[in-house]
Amino acid sequence: MDKKEKKGNKKILIATVVLGTLLIFTVAFSIVFFFMRIKSTQSLLDTGDIKTYDNYYVMITDERDTDFWRSVYAGAQEEAEANNAYIELLGEDLDADLSKQDLLRIAISSDVDGIILDGDESDETVELIQKATDEGIPVVTISDDMTDSKRVSYIGVSSYNLGKEYGEQLATYVKENGISDCDVLVLMDESLNSNSQSIIFTAINEAIEKRNLSDVISLNSQIVNSNKDYAAEEEIRDIFVGEDAKDIPDVIICLSETNTTCVYQTVVDYNKVGEVEIFGYYISPTIRSAIEKDIIKSSIVVDTNQMGKKSVEAVNEYKQSGYVSEIYIIDTQLATKETLDSFNGEGGDGNAKKDE
Repeated sequence: MDKKEKKGNKKILIATVVLGTLLIFTVAFSIVFFFMRIKSTQSLLDTGDIKTYDNYYVMITDERDTDFWRSVYAGAQEEAEANNAYIELLGEDLDADLSKQDLLRIAISSDVDGIILDGDESDETVELIQKATDEGIPVVTISDDMTDSKRVSYIGVSSYNLGKEYGEQLATYVKENGISDCDVLVLMDESLNSNSQSIIFTAINEAIEKRNLSDVISLNSQIVNSNKDYAAEEEIRDIFVGEDAKDIPDVIICLSETNTTCVYQTVVDYNKVGEVEIFGYYISPTIRSAIEKDIIKSSIVVDTNQMGKKSVEAVNEYKQSGYVSEIYIIDTQLATKETLDSFNGEGGDGNAKKDE
């Protein structure tokens, strides 16, 4: 064997020893690290740092990114924690944009202990509620009801009372300002229950008739699609600057937080401030600011904290007794520039301050 071959073999031997040594150190480090993780986990279990719950509930809505639903969820979390239950706003941390029906299927497949659902008019949703019921999972509808389904309870506002409040606001505004001809547009939200919105519209009209203003106020409605990105913004923009925008309504009544915000932003963007009065819904930071600036006349505020708490309370009651009230009516209040101080200032919190 010549010197050249001996030198080459020596290099291979050295490389083999080095690699073998690195491998041994890697394996040893992995064993030590794994052992330490096991000890750490055991320590957590021994000290009780991992909390366990008696029940696991989910809340499902297509509008989970809005201030309204964040506030509802916060109230639900508070009530759940007080009753040793865990509640998740399903879909919040998922990358995929899943439909309400997809989320319902996930909840049912996961065998959750209860479902709190923002109702709709979909036949598919009705069928899925039936499936959940058949599998022993109680479903409570919230904000929008589904009377034809097997839901065990509904938590939300009275559609008739809501319409009556809008109608009285409208009538007062017209009379106080001596208006002889008022064109009013009620914005219906396609994502909301059409039957509930029809009741609201009817109640508004009844309030107008009761105040003998039928000849003064012209009441119309328009459905806006808020289920798709920017659809509501585009449709509301067309009211002000589209081909048929010659006759801008004197008053716009909004039945959702999304539409209230969109109308406000459109009025500002297209310099229509002062040309139209806005009667809104809810009191997010944006809506609060618009009321302070006299761009939104008033807004009906739902006690979202109460709504969230009552939804969990209803599920708990049904699971414990097998019975629960079919309907819980949630309180509402009117936010105007004069009454803003009576509402909490935290973002998305539309709850009125309680008297000390």
